[in-house]
Amino acid sequence: MFLRRSNPKPLAAINNTSVAEKENVPDGDKDSSTANRANTSTSEYLAQKHPGLLRLFGSTVCTVSIAISYLFSSKEPVVQQYLGEKLFEYPHEEVDFYLPQLINMYIHIPSVSAVIQKYITARCSASVNFSLLCAWLLSAYIGDQMRLSKKPNDAVRLLFDILYEKYKPKICYKPTLPSDSTSVGYRDHVPVDEEEEGTERSNQKHRSNISEFSASISTDETNRQHRRHVKLCLGDLNSGHAFDNNCTCFEHGYGFRESECTCNAPRLSPEREFLAALINIGKQLPQVPTKEKKTQHLISEIKRLNMNLPARVWIPFCSLPHHIVRFAYTEATVLNSRDRAPYIVYIEIVLCDDIFVSPLPPKQSDSKLRWTRSEENIHHPMISANGNNVDYNNCETQSLDAESTEPYRMSINDEYTDIWSTSEEINGDEQPSPKRNGHRSHHLVLSSYHSDTQSIRSVESHTSQQEIMPADIRKRLSEAKLTGPITFDRDPDDPSAATLKEPWDKKEQRIRQSSPYGHMKNWRLVAAIVKCGDDLRHELLAYQFMIKLKEIWKNESVPVFVRPSNILVLSNNSGLIEPILNAVSLHQIKRNSNLSLRDYFLHEFGTETSEQFLNAVRNFVQSCAAYSIVCYLLQVKDRHNGNILLDDEGHIIHIDFGFMLSSTPKNLGFESSAFKITQEFVDIMDGLESDMYKYYKILIFRGLIAARKHMDQLMPIVEIMQHGSQLNCFSKGNVTSGLKERFHLNMTDEQLEFYVEKMVESSLNSLTTKVYDTFQYYTSGISK
Repeated sequence: MFLRRSNPKPLAAINNTSVAEKENVPDGDKDSSTANRANTSTSEYLAQKHPGLLRLFGSTVCTVSIAISYLFSSKEPVVQQYLGEKLFEYPHEEVDFYLPQLINMYIHIPSVSAVIQKYITARCSASVNFSLLCAWLLSAYIGDQMRLSKKPNDAVRLLFDILYEKYKPKICYKPTLPSDSTSVGYRDHVPVDEEEEGTERSNQKHRSNISEFSASISTDETNRQHRRHVKLCLGDLNSGHAFDNNCTCFEHGYGFRESECTCNAPRLSPEREFLAALINIGKQLPQVPTKEKKTQHLISEIKRLNMNLPARVWIPFCSLPHHIVRFAYTEATVLNSRDRAPYIVYIEIVLCDDIFVSPLPPKQSDSKLRWTRSEENIHHPMISANGNNVDYNNCETQSLDAESTEPYRMSINDEYTDIWSTSEEINGDEQPSPKRNGHRSHHLVLSSYHSDTQSIRSVESHTSQQEIMPADIRKRLSEAKLTGPITFDRDPDDPSAATLKEPWDKKEQRIRQSSPYGHMKNWRLVAAIVKCGDDLRHELLAYQFMIKLKEIWKNESVPVFVRPSNILVLSNNSGLIEPILNAVSLHQIKRNSNLSLRDYFLHEFGTETSEQFLNAVRNFVQSCAAYSIVCYLLQVKDRHNGNILLDDEGHIIHIDFGFMLSSTPKNLGFESSAFKITQEFVDIMDGLESDMYKYYKILIFRGLIAARKHMDQLMPIVEIMQHGSQLNCFSKGNVTSGLKERFHLNMTDEQLEFYVEKMVESSLNSLTTKVYDTFQYYTSGISK
């Protein structure tokens, strides 16, 4: 089933509308009359030679997937030209999904590069983010071609044109109406407490603001003039302005703001330097001997980055516009890897309307104090590193300097304690002393229920009492020992286990309380994995394939679960990965809990008859079926327990798709099974004769039927990327023909169902899966 776009243009409108009218094309392109004549002549040619194609391209069923597929397969220049112009009609996010395919065609197919050049340059002239994505992908894919031919081509010239900002994106200021509830402006940088009390103080400040207005105007202009003469320090982490391009066009001057950036400040360099700094840290870590020292070095380098924040930089796979204000540097952790040192960072951001126009929040110092009300923290108990509640009432007072605090330190909630946290006051106004709010304490009292019976009652007030019998208390205590989430202690050999096991909402609350920016209502926390030394283009290809599969299964109502991780390719050996939250690997579960997977499920989700446990098992089965299909179609290898995650809802999630299609780890070819399914997985489903195991096989069958039905949406993703590619996954034979065979178009539904039964049985009894797990256990210490 094809996806339909809303409000499609009539064919006549397509034929008579120029590309220049649809987009702001750069100077030097043909004028609108020339474009109209070219477009009309293209349509007339198609109407005479290929009327069926013209009807298809002009219909609502012609999705981006179809246009990209025909752009690749067609050899007629007129068809390619028509499709190159049609790209302007699609929403940007739909075209951006196929940007790797467009870049690969631009590099390796000259006839296609000529027709999509106009689209790429027009988008680069309108968007900084699109320019960066194109530059990174061009850099990654050009490297393969340059090894074969030293002669520069159009792709190399396009890369340098983008990097040297020949197509400089236009940045304009668009005022947001105050009634727009979705806008994020300076008011969102004001602390929550100040905003609540702002109404009371507004009348008092109004008169002083009027008298100070002229002085503030002159101060703003002085600051602007000063910044214009500040030396450009892009990339210098010791300067404090490593990610600042010195643009002051949108800063207030004489009470007004420019409507368009007119300076010559570099647009792309701040973000490029920011991500380059993260990659440079990743390149240094493998040289550090132990994981403990790696973590120490990582924290010290992340602190250097904080010196240059806030800045107009962002995480590209975070969809909402934002500014990065700070790294929670004490949370940065090196992940498990034998040969390399990927690491995860937690990044504090503030949402904004426009990255380049919205004002940056004032820089906050970690050593300053901010007053907050005790109610802000009253619901957040003290949590130790292993997740246990801790009573700090008798502990000595520690320093209020945030840099000296432990990562897991939280605020103390007491009946009459005023809560203080590290931050800097926004306006420099002195905060009033907080009011002491008495909170009713909860007491356990003994009261006589009968003459020979005593019960423990929980008293919240004098009017409400609830009886709790001693037998109930003993029962609850015994159940608490057998069930409930298991906490992981910090392990020097695997520091990431405790970090990843902590629930995201608790981590976010804890970091927000200790952050000098946490009082801003538009504050958010995001995470990113930085990886160096690996080619993430394999991961990007798998991500695209899974996204399309997920879309197909949703449209076909197949109840399976897949969670692709967003990938940002920066070069042919580095990039960023969006981490899976609230999930730990099977290796970490076995190492830290010393339990089988089924026993771990019982501890995490309750007894076998509880609703939470049954939901977790259902989630496990649905996700296991989805990833069995993914691993079979893409022939994903290296499926040891370190590359399989389990989240807090019971879903199995596969990561690390560096070995797939024709590539295997060290070319050993250990894993010959279609996918990984072990006896422990079957035990969670309650055995071979259980309904859940039968449900698992049914889901694989239904998922393959749906994928086979929409194979035309999946094949171009891989087929286009194989053309001219030097990736390892395409190194052996015709990969796309093998992928097409795995859809089994020649089988009936009954034959495919029987084939799935045999495939699951052979994978479950696969000797090579057990051999590979044993190999990883003895060579890398990964639990079997």
